[in-house]
Amino acid sequence: MSAIDASMFELFREEVKTHTDTLGAGLVAVESRPGDPALLEELMRAAHSIKGAARIVNIDTAVRLAHVMEDALVAAQHGQIRLTSANIDVLLRGSDILAGLALLAPDTVTTWEAENTAAVTALEPLLVAIAKGLPEEPTPPSPLPEGKGEENNPSPTPPLNGEGLKTTDASAPPSFAAGPREAPLTGPAHEEAKGVGGVGSSPFPPVPMFEPVTIPTEPIALQADHSMFDLFREEAREYLQAIANAVPHLSTDPTAAESILESLKQLRGAARLVKCASIADTASAVSEFIRASREAKKTFSPPALEWTRYALATLAGVLATDNDTFPEWVETSHPALATIADTFKHAAKEQSRPTPPAPRPEGKGEAEKNPSPTPPLSGEGLNTEDGSAPPSFLGKGAGALGSSDNPSPTPPPRGEGLNTEEGSAPPSFAAGPREAPLTGPAHEEAKGAGALGSSPPPPPAETVVRVSANSLNRLMGLAGESLVQARWLPSFSTALLKLKKHHDLLATMLDTAYHAANSGMPPDQLANLISDTRRQWVACRQELGEKTSDFDDHAARAEDLNARLYREVIASRMRPFGDGVHGFPRMVRDMARTLGKEVRLAIAGETTEVDRDILEKLESPLSHLIRNAIDHGMESPNVRAAANKPTAGTITLEARHRAGMLLVSVSDDGAGVDLTKLRKKIVERGLNAADMVAKLTEAELLEFLFLPGFSTAASVTEFSGRGVGLDVVQDTIRKVGGNVRITTTRGAGTAFHLQLPLTLSVIRAVVIDVAGEPYAFPHTRIDRLIRVRRDEVRSLEHRQFVTVDGQNVGLVMAAQLLDMPAPPPVEAEVPVVLLSDGTGEYGLIVDSFRGEQDLVVRPLDTRLGKVPNLSAAAILDDGSPVLIVDVEDLFRSMDQFIQTGSLVRCDTRPADSGHKKRVLVVDDSITVREVERQLLLHKGYEVAVAVDGMDGWNKVRAESYDLLVSDIDMPRMNGLQLVQAVRADERLRDIPIIIVSYKEREEDRIRGLEVGANAYLTKGSFHDNRFIEAVTDLIGVADV
Repeated sequence: MSAIDASMFELFREEVKTHTDTLGAGLVAVESRPGDPALLEELMRAAHSIKGAARIVNIDTAVRLAHVMEDALVAAQHGQIRLTSANIDVLLRGSDILAGLALLAPDTVTTWEAENTAAVTALEPLLVAIAKGLPEEPTPPSPLPEGKGEENNPSPTPPLNGEGLKTTDASAPPSFAAGPREAPLTGPAHEEAKGVGGVGSSPFPPVPMFEPVTIPTEPIALQADHSMFDLFREEAREYLQAIANAVPHLSTDPTAAESILESLKQLRGAARLVKCASIADTASAVSEFIRASREAKKTFSPPALEWTRYALATLAGVLATDNDTFPEWVETSHPALATIADTFKHAAKEQSRPTPPAPRPEGKGEAEKNPSPTPPLSGEGLNTEDGSAPPSFLGKGAGALGSSDNPSPTPPPRGEGLNTEEGSAPPSFAAGPREAPLTGPAHEEAKGAGALGSSPPPPPAETVVRVSANSLNRLMGLAGESLVQARWLPSFSTALLKLKKHHDLLATMLDTAYHAANSGMPPDQLANLISDTRRQWVACRQELGEKTSDFDDHAARAEDLNARLYREVIASRMRPFGDGVHGFPRMVRDMARTLGKEVRLAIAGETTEVDRDILEKLESPLSHLIRNAIDHGMESPNVRAAANKPTAGTITLEARHRAGMLLVSVSDDGAGVDLTKLRKKIVERGLNAADMVAKLTEAELLEFLFLPGFSTAASVTEFSGRGVGLDVVQDTIRKVGGNVRITTTRGAGTAFHLQLPLTLSVIRAVVIDVAGEPYAFPHTRIDRLIRVRRDEVRSLEHRQFVTVDGQNVGLVMAAQLLDMPAPPPVEAEVPVVLLSDGTGEYGLIVDSFRGEQDLVVRPLDTRLGKVPNLSAAAILDDGSPVLIVDVEDLFRSMDQFIQTGSLVRCDTRPADSGHKKRVLVVDDSITVREVERQLLLHKGYEVAVAVDGMDGWNKVRAESYDLLVSDIDMPRMNGLQLVQAVRADERLRDIPIIIVSYKEREEDRIRGLEVGANAYLTKGSFHDNRFIEAVTDLIGVADV
């Protein structure tokens, strides 16, 4: 591109994003309003604008595609054609390709064109045929988008997707060999495990099979600690879900690979602790492939992503086991896991080799000879309803699949097209089979060309903010007024200097009159002097009054101007609610078709102004709630018809302002929540006693839906049943200072009501004094402010509590949590801030309440890192600084102090004595933490745990420990950083430290010792006495 093109590229990206959002939402709307002239005009203008913008930045491929799309929409606009569902599928495919432009950086345009030229070339004749009204066989419905559409509408909790792994019998997903399955997955756990994998029907034909990957199956013997199985399964669920969340973004987000590698590392370590080598080897092999791909700077192709999903689906079978069936599952799944591990290991070797550039297809015949290396949409062609195995993603294109005289694909000659040594190694993920043609050569080429093949790299950081011209004009006008106001100040300063001189003269005249009276001046002269002095005093007083009035007028004008300027700046951050929900109609359309339901999405309040930060954070929660409504809430058309309902259900998404808050609701007219079933599920899960559950109100019952891991689904499917989702929705809404509640009517539907602040730039806060310093608590996080009498505070063991409305509320000193000096003993009344985290209520003892204020949030300096229990800063009305409390972090600190029994009583000081040596264990793996804790407790040590490096850093500063045991790879702060921080602190530098890690290389051990660790052990030391021996060598036995 030329220099001028590069300078305009950011604007180009923003424009493409806007217009592709319009195309995506509008094309879905055309299905229900096919002849709407205004809608067709809007879609035509969007395609036309993309064409013009692409021409300016010289992206010819995009120009060609947008041009034929525009022609098709013009024909529909003029009534020459009527767009069918098949036509809309083709147009949506073109929109998805164009949407990829919004993710590009200027230097990746050439790569984008190379990857999508074949797809555009294949789509052009389809779109030309649509524009000319030529007959076309209907296109099968596409599955839920996993390319661009998925990125526009990310689900907050993606399923452990094994899409395309459907089997028609009760057996597990097949192995990876063509022909007979070597070792089908069977066993008690498998029936449930299939659902976890995302088993479901697919409209796509079977894909060809190629050379089998032969894996020798050796008998294994499981030697695991059965007492750790429960912990392992819970931890495995967390890590597998984290991997599933990140897999869709592997090709676009550099952090996704890091997230997957970290989760695989933790899964591998946990598996080793329970001595399950097959899971550990599989995790290790996938990690090896991802690292090799990153080092070779190669993108993750859809086949690679599908193999990753298949591995997840297989591993997810462990979640459905219990202590009795776990060994059986390990035995039966070993062949498949071994196959997966071997395939990934060989693929990792292939990734490290240079890949020759793929030839550019020239015409249909050339394309058949040199099929695009970019595989089809992720998940397509992986349904094996005949029990055959998933492909090994190798071989020629699938052009022959549509041929009647060649009904079954033929494997290529051994080694053909393989980048292997001596033709023996399994293939890499570089290329995949093209799916079967839909209805003719054009369809075949369009689908095989890889329209959504390799995803482009993530877009650069946003440097363009869209602000309306009217808003800019208003800001310019206010800026001009501000300049005028500022220019008034110098003249006012000059007037004040003149007034000062007049007061100086008055003072001189008073002194003269005083001395004259004492020196015997004649009365008439003294009277004249006093009269002159009085006139000067009157003039000064009048002038001072005038200047005071001028200043008051200026202050009022400045305050009004500042308020208008502030409101306008805040308004410039606002975006219409509709800007954040463009992708939802497409998501609803695709998911409803996949589930065989008829669902319509109605969006109200699209023009409601929402802070851009809140709008971005709302996308995932709303996406999950809508998907939840389709899957759980909506009945099938037959069931709705039997209930005298319209066969098509309606989901309503509405946004509005009320009482200074943003209210967003997601409601459906489905079946509603079965409260009887919900009560039964609560009792089955052991969450409450049956007699207590029977007394709970509807609102109290519905709150159980927000508990982590809770689900009312009868079985696990691709979209639901894992109990992961609503708790994430609630956490996200709470983090932005909002809340969510549910209402339901059996047979009439369910509604989720979200209440959020209008902006994150300003918060309403309660200012409270703690140890003589002001702190601000977000108003939305405070339940109540109360004062309790000192004699109402009661103690039980090391805890203090007070009874509020019949409930016991634990008390914690705010000064202790905020690391402030110990307060003096409290007086007769105790000021208490009541806080709630949804699971319990806490009372925070403070010095006094100041009152409420609106505060402009200012982030803390990034060089400080994460400051414990604090989130930001602000300036009070009097100009003094105040720190804003991070309430979520505060809850964690409260729990830590309560669990360790180190709370400061409100009338005492903490005691320093103890009879056992204390050890702090820091590890982000719950399995490893529990193993270390049990080993140390068995030897008599007192043990505290921390869930990551930052948590450990907070604890080691808050309390006294005799030994620190830490992992290396942890979020927020890794173990090496933790050790360095401890050694740099004068108070803590003498604490003995043991690093326990999976990293076994000598350079890792040397690095750990260099930063200050006293000992470096591998986690294999748990199986012998080396760990305990190291502890006793450093601090001795447990008893003091």
